Amino acid sequence: MLSPSYDVLIVGAGVAGPALAYALATKTCDKRNATVRIALLERSLSKPDRIVAELLQPGGVAALKILGLESCLGELGSVSLLGYHVLRGEQGVCAPFPEGHDARAFNHGAFIMALRDRAQQAPNIDVIESTVTSLIEEKNTHRVIGVRASQAGGQPESYFANLVILADGSSSKFRTVVLGNMPYEPSHKGYLAGLIVKGLKLPMPKYATMAVLKGAGPVIFFELPNNEHRMLIELKQQPPGLKEHIMHDIVPQLPPSVRTPILNALETSRVRRVPHFYLPPTKQGECSKAGAFLLGDSLNMRHPLTAGGMTVALNDVVILSDLLAQIESFDNWDEISAILRKWHHLRKPLASTINTMSMSWAGIFAAEGEVFDIMQEGALKFFGKGAEYSEEPMSLAAGITHSPLLLARNSLAITFYSIWVLFTHPRPGNKSAPQFYEYPSLLFKALNVIWTMGIVMGPVMWAEM
Repeated sequence: MLSPSYDVLIVGAGVAGPALAYALATKTCDKRNATVRIALLERSLSKPDRIVAELLQPGGVAALKILGLESCLGELGSVSLLGYHVLRGEQGVCAPFPEGHDARAFNHGAFIMALRDRAQQAPNIDVIESTVTSLIEEKNTHRVIGVRASQAGGQPESYFANLVILADGSSSKFRTVVLGNMPYEPSHKGYLAGLIVKGLKLPMPKYATMAVLKGAGPVIFFELPNNEHRMLIELKQQPPGLKEHIMHDIVPQLPPSVRTPILNALETSRVRRVPHFYLPPTKQGECSKAGAFLLGDSLNMRHPLTAGGMTVALNDVVILSDLLAQIESFDNWDEISAILRKWHHLRKPLASTINTMSMSWAGIFAAEGEVFDIMQEGALKFFGKGAEYSEEPMSLAAGITHSPLLLARNSLAITFYSIWVLFTHPRPGNKSAPQFYEYPSLLFKALNVIWTMGIVMGPVMWAEM
């Protein structure tokens, strides 16, 4: 076994990788007198070009402040977003974030380059453009002691470290190698189609807008720098003609004020499409391969509807960097295992809240059928009652409040309010509220609402907790 070149080697320079490298390089530890030697490996250091991870929730903004990386947002000229505006037919409800909190929207590639730049500025971090092809294991113990990686057109090289952290994204090559027999595999949930629209004027400026449509998944709009807007479309399956689907099935259901800019964008821009997955987190440490662990989307993924992925990743970095800053040696796997077990439990309140909310809200607002119509209408009327009713759910979605129990309580409140609306408000096509003779059939529908909410949230909460 060769002497390690680094204390910590991080594979992947997306969001979590450079943030953790910078945090470990700048934190001081009373137990270690020497600085931490870090290698950050990324297959391409050119500017990424993606259609997702462009909206950072308030909880993620707070995590950046704790990490000392908030200036990255200033360098981007990021746009401040005050909350969500939800449209469903003729209904429109505004749900602001709690006072004093805002989200930020930006170009994804520019944000990643800003994070990498901060990591490169640290004197004890080597940022290396190289494709990692395999893990290096110690012959007798099978502990991971490094990686093999090759630069473009070059021969594979070996990089050794006391600890290897794999933040190589949703398509991680090393997930099963590290975790072995995982209790869950990544589950493909659908696709997101993305389009940049110029000259768009949303009904509520400075708010991310979600339109709930018939016969199509939700559509999200939010402002980006340079007078551009991102349009994201949820797709359960890939339609044969994506542009035609947008033109004929989606645009006619949107407010008239936004249709022309979207049609212009369809003529001049490329519609891009990416899959999305759900992957509950797996506890690491004693049951995983020694010497390495997973971070970011390689460990845990959720539906992108609530834009919580970067917030979870940055909160993970905050907790993990604090814990790792207190250890005496990165080559003591017993000490690292204890840290990973503690991290697994400390991250759970925020990660489980955002993961459960993203999967359950997507399940409700992207689905069709009478029971989902009842739940959607009830949710919008619940939020429309005023800020005091939307504040707790928005605080949970924003990553400000970390409480799966509070999420469950709010979900029950919205469910029972939806039932109350079912019994007391006119149904579509009717001018008057239901009569007493209709109550038996409505009771059956109410029980179906409760059952459906359990089916939507229950498996996710079980997997998360």
